[in-house]
Amino acid sequence: MSSDLSHQQIGQIVGARLRAARLAKKLTQSQLARPDFSISYVSAIERGQIHPSLRALETFALRLGISSADLISKQAPHEIAGVSAINGLMQSAEGLALQLLEAQVFIQQGAAQRAITQLNSLVSKKLTPEQEIRRRYLLGWAYYSMALLQESESVLAEALKPEGLDDYLSMQILNLLGMVHASLRNYAQALQYQQLCLDKLEKQQPHDAFLIAQVYTGRGQLYVNQDKIEDAVQMFQHALAITEELTTSGRLKAMYADAFQYYAESKDYLYAALYGRKYLELHFQERSNSLRSEIYYSLGRAMMQGDQQKALAYLEKALQSASEKQDLLALATVSSYMAEWLLTQGKIEEAQEYARKAYMLASPFGSVIITAHILAVLGLIAYAQKDFEVGDAHFVAGLEMLERFGAGEERVEQYTRYAQLLEDRGMAKEALIYYKKAWEIQQKPV
Repeated sequence: MSSDLSHQQIGQIVGARLRAARLAKKLTQSQLARPDFSISYVSAIERGQIHPSLRALETFALRLGISSADLISKQAPHEIAGVSAINGLMQSAEGLALQLLEAQVFIQQGAAQRAITQLNSLVSKKLTPEQEIRRRYLLGWAYYSMALLQESESVLAEALKPEGLDDYLSMQILNLLGMVHASLRNYAQALQYQQLCLDKLEKQQPHDAFLIAQVYTGRGQLYVNQDKIEDAVQMFQHALAITEELTTSGRLKAMYADAFQYYAESKDYLYAALYGRKYLELHFQERSNSLRSEIYYSLGRAMMQGDQQKALAYLEKALQSASEKQDLLALATVSSYMAEWLLTQGKIEEAQEYARKAYMLASPFGSVIITAHILAVLGLIAYAQKDFEVGDAHFVAGLEMLERFGAGEERVEQYTRYAQLLEDRGMAKEALIYYKKAWEIQQKPV
């Protein structure tokens, strides 16, 4: 069965349940949708044409007086009429896969007992071999979450037995077995499972940095329990180094994209879909952050050209807003303009503090236009301190960045600013080069 059909059937399940619940509450599509969503969005979900976001599911469920899990679970609420008509779909391979995914959500939400009930109800169903292994893995995870360690160890050991076990799933089982045996104080067995997991992880492409960090963290905790503190510190530091690589959205996006490609080629469509959605969510979040930063950048440029006291009031308010929202790129943008404002007031040390903070905040986002602006501000500060070599390096780096973006107005402004600084130093020949570059851009048709 194709992956398109799988998505279609799952969409039909969720859509039918949403429609049945809405009708049971005697709500129109408009009443269910507004004010957060459009009527056409609700209609498309009910027809199974699109999949609702997790936020939409939670919102609809709240308005209908049910849980979001009720919209995808096998057992429909008794008060919702018409849901039984889709039970046949839930017996399909795609429906069973959805129930396994739902059980995983229950575990991660802290509802392990609900997951156990659901997973045990699947024993008599026609699961594929891979689905049966996944069921046992999730059951072992749920037992572990409830501190039922012997039960967890038993079911996980069974899950490892079949030949041809999927590498990724086997690594998750091995890691969990290591955690179970550590809790049982079977330290030698725990170390063995952790090492087997690490051996597989090192061979895996693409690498799952999250799982690698988790295994090293588990090993560190194991060493702490054995009073091997130096070994524990080494493991924790290694885990920390791995997670620090994931602090940049670019690294995360690359990992999600690689994982999506790997699982799509392996025809493991469940994991392919999960990683594909993670990639897209991160992409749209990144674009949203970038757009807000661009707006702050443009607004900051405009404010700096007007009344300086109004500019200061705007910057202080914007700094507080961006800080409260933990919007790091926007905070970097506003901090760079605060540095520029302080520099115009002759407060060089304070300006440098803000500029350095801005650069640190913007660095994880790579080469963005605000980084070029920050470099220019750092260049101005270095010139104010008569540190011309550092100032030149900042200006050149920032201008090269602007050239890659093709940012016309910004390049003219920075070329001219740098040329004036060079001219003031008596470097007329070098200044002429940048005046000429600014002039050439201005001559190009818009």
